[in-house]
Amino acid sequence: MHAPLVSRVLIASAMGLSGFLSFQVQPVMAKFILPWFGGSATTWTVCMLFFQVSLLLGYAFAYVSTRLLSLRAQAILQIAILAVACLFLPITPDAAFKPIDSDNPVGRILLVLVASVGVPYVVLSSTSPLLQRWLTALDGGSDVSRYFAISNLGSFLGLLSYPFVFERLLSSPEQTRLWSVAFVVCCILYGLVALLALRQATGAAPPREAVAGPAVTAGRVGLWIGLSALGSILLLSTTNAITQWTAVIPFLWVLPLSVYLLTFVVAFGRQGFYRRVPFLVAFAVVAAISFQLSLPDTTAALILQLGLQALTMFLGCMICHGEMVATKPDDERLPGFYLAIAVGGAAGGLLVTFLAPVLFRDYWEHQLVIGAIAVAAAALQWRAHPGASVRVPAGAVAVLALALMLSVASELTNPVIDRIRNFYGVVKVVQEDEDDPRAFSYVMQQAGVDQGSQFRAADRRKIPACAFGAGSGLGLALQQHRKRREGGPDAPLRIGIIGLGAGMIAASGKPGDVIRYYEINPAVTDLARRHFSFLQDSAAGIEVLHGDGRILLEREGARGASQRYDVLVIDAFRGGSPPLHLMTKEAFDAYLQHLAPDGILAINFELDTFEMAPLHRGLARAFGLEVGWFETREAEFCEAPVAWALYTRDKTLFAAPAVAAARSAWQDEAGTELLWTDKTNNLMSILKWK
Repeated sequence: MHAPLVSRVLIASAMGLSGFLSFQVQPVMAKFILPWFGGSATTWTVCMLFFQVSLLLGYAFAYVSTRLLSLRAQAILQIAILAVACLFLPITPDAAFKPIDSDNPVGRILLVLVASVGVPYVVLSSTSPLLQRWLTALDGGSDVSRYFAISNLGSFLGLLSYPFVFERLLSSPEQTRLWSVAFVVCCILYGLVALLALRQATGAAPPREAVAGPAVTAGRVGLWIGLSALGSILLLSTTNAITQWTAVIPFLWVLPLSVYLLTFVVAFGRQGFYRRVPFLVAFAVVAAISFQLSLPDTTAALILQLGLQALTMFLGCMICHGEMVATKPDDERLPGFYLAIAVGGAAGGLLVTFLAPVLFRDYWEHQLVIGAIAVAAAALQWRAHPGASVRVPAGAVAVLALALMLSVASELTNPVIDRIRNFYGVVKVVQEDEDDPRAFSYVMQQAGVDQGSQFRAADRRKIPACAFGAGSGLGLALQQHRKRREGGPDAPLRIGIIGLGAGMIAASGKPGDVIRYYEINPAVTDLARRHFSFLQDSAAGIEVLHGDGRILLEREGARGASQRYDVLVIDAFRGGSPPLHLMTKEAFDAYLQHLAPDGILAINFELDTFEMAPLHRGLARAFGLEVGWFETREAEFCEAPVAWALYTRDKTLFAAPAVAAARSAWQDEAGTELLWTDKTNNLMSILKWK
């Protein structure tokens, strides 16, 4: 009598927990390995591809097993698979997978994930379609497609809880261990449902009775795959867009993915909510507005831009998923329906990860997929109502097209000289102020953030920009180092630099100096040598090593080889934020191991949306260093001041008259301190809210 109720509760619990774990593990694993790959935003995209393909494998297994095996055989096989999956726990990635260079990061990321979480995740991925199929046998009166909404609700909660609860309270290794324990609980629930299925099963193969409802044609399957792929591309391209120009943090991974899942919850749980024309019009208008906004330079502008991007994604994915639900088949054919959705999701991930970088030299897939969704909705409206007026859908598409053209036109203001797209993002060289011979310059940019510039006038080509000139904090570090205060202004220095950019620091090199750059992105080196002459013109000896600077320093230190840098410069921006793994206690351990006793650590991490002062003070106290904040004074062709933090054990540095006169007050006018570690760091902790 109560068997259907028990089966419903167990299946709902298993599906909800499975969804929770399936999507929480994604930011858990991505954050764990993010520092291994230079904090690149593409790390998350590759992780998403892995999980999408794993989801496809799980759905394919469910589809094949439910068609070929009896209910009894399915249950026995699943119990065995659950037991095997538990042998792969815990899912903590092995440090042996850390890259030794910057080559083939995509393959290495996929290898790490396969070895760490591959089998458990595929098992989780099979939960939703397989258990829904079992529910049909255990309780034929249930609307099993609604359980898909329960699974997605669990996924939604798993994502939202990560940045606000788990990331704040637990270190990355603790997160992987807790997830492993929860996976065992999920396996137990899954196994109990399998036992119920065994009791219900007769051992006979599933009956092949004719199924009521319209036939599933190749056209319908193609529609499901296409719509799913468009939604997946919109998710990944939106995530790429916002993490390229803001920060690579779990919250900004979770935000678009949560919106994506929310559209599944709404589309499947409230099937009458979606209306094609209103959603198309709203989607076109909101997307058109988002195209016209410039990159955010304040917290308020950042929140506005994120809100618009999230709303655009919600409306676009509601179109894709609402249209899929409107054409979904009967319960008997749902495994095939879910398999088509998984195929489309994986196809979208493959397109963004592998095909888009080959086809497009910038992140143009974001604008293109928005246009494609609008056109698809308008086409479906025309097909459904061929005799009705299409002025409203056509007008919406036209508005979006106009906004897209205006957005492209704005990019032509500063012509692009060269551009390279790879795993680490898009790096380009643009020309600015071509109408002013003295100001005319080439600028290297990544995600809208300048990575260095050079004047084109022959008599100004060796002059570094304002943030790196003689009056900057870096200029003071090079001029006022104890060797040069005591041995003369031309005393040779050994200088290490994490982050090459256009190579402007090389312009400050003097005969006898040795400057070693650590640069993770080979494209930066190519463009720096091709379009800028700082490296070639420098009087210093120049070395460029490719790879993540911190990892390279750690490996050099492990061999017992201290570089004994007189000045070590950290100037590596990841779009609009500092890479977190370069500002942790463990990172400073590596820096100080390679810094001479009277050396200076110079860090350029000032950004309008982040308050770095508490972090600088906390790190200085933890290592017994003195730290000073130096705002670059306004200078010709310097649009905005850039600040440097200088750390040193040399107590005479800050007493030097030139240094004391240039030292600035901390911007926050407070004395709070913050210390990040590799296990506990959160960019939200330094976000400026005013």
